[in-house]
Amino acid sequence: MWDVWQALQQLEARIRRLEAENVELRQQLKAGKRPLKVKKIVYHVHSLHIQEMKGTMNLGISAPLPEEEMEQFRMEMQKQQD
Repeated sequence: MWDVWQALQQLEARIRRLEAENVELRQQLKAGKRPLKVKKIVYHVHSLHIQEMKGTMNLGISAPLPEEEMEQFRMEMQKQQD
């Protein structure tokens, strides 16, 4: 038979472990991460000397960012344009 009290205790213990892990990960993130502040991005595409067109040319941010940070970056850039 399934013991409800035991199941609740296991869930509570799991929640406490996950909360502790969450706090630890947040501290690690804060310690090792510098804020990204981009004031202006200027492209000088006209100054490129192209002899032969091969492959792909990517312009823009190429560093992988978490989705939340990318959305925040887009919103900040939009505010600056308005």
